[in-house]
Formats: sequence, C-alpha cells, structure tokens
Amino acid sequence: MKETRTLLAQCDVFDSLTEAECRTRLATRSFGRVGVTSGGLPVILPVRYLFAEDAITFRTGGGTKLRAAESGDVLAFEVDAYDTETNEGWSVLVLGRATVLTTEHEDDDLPTLDATRAGEPRNHYVRLHCEIITGRRLVPARSLRPASGSPAGTNRT
Repeated sequence: MKETRTLLAQCDVFDSLTEAECRTRLATRSFGRVGVTSGGLPVILPVRYLFAEDAITFRTGGGTKLRAAESGDVLAFEVDAYDTETNEGWSVLVLGRATVLTTEHEDDDLPTLDATRAGEPRNHYVRLHCEIITGRRLVPARSLRPASGSPAGTNRT
C-alpha cells in the first residue's frame, strides 16, 4: 500500500487568529499538549483538559508537570486541529504560569476531566493561567482567489 501525504503547497498561507478566535478554539477541544522544561530540556506531554475562566485545567500525577506547577513555572500549551480532506487547520499556543489547585481527586468546585482507574495516582489538578495566547490558521492555496477571480492553482496552458 502506497501512502501519500499532502505537504504545504507553495501558495498555502498561515493567517493569524485573533485572541478571541484562539479562546473559542481552546474551548472546542479536550486533548492538548503541555510543554515544560525538565533538566534543561524541553518536554511535551499530552493532557486531557478543560478551558474555562481564562485558564486551562488538567489532572496529573506526581512528576514533571506537577513539579513545574508547584514551582510556578511558565508552561506552554498547544492544541490544534487539521482536516486531511480540506487541508485546513489551526493551532493555538498558550503561555502562562501554572499552579496546583488541589491534591484531592474530587472537589465540588473542580470539573472531572476524565474517569479515574482504581489505584491511579493522578489526583492533582493543575491550572495554567492564559497569559499569552496566539494562534494560526492554515488556509490552503485552493481556498484563495486571485484578483482576477479565477480559482487559485488553475493551470492554463
């Protein structure tokens, strides 16, 4: 079986998203990536999250993410989407300080992010305060129209 992949076409464009568009997109997903520094090296870790009240909340066990939050480190957070049929996509990046909310699994004021398993130690809720939010949208070349009104990418020989 031959696998084919579409790379960025020469005329594909990345447009900036407004901060409001970024916040809207953050609220549409529940799976993202947290970027931390561990031992001087970058580490990217997947998390299930909720976005509410201008903050990203996720649950974690003891380890890299918890240590970063306990130290008040600045974390990066990224979430994206890509449609292979239309070649359209977007990405949102958040930077901010993390704090530990609680070490209790359930708290009346905290959302349940995902079901726990028996004996699972992931009982720490971490909140990442959204201080800087940026995003980009991929607009495929065929979606762009030149000034003449003919579709982009049309070959006339």
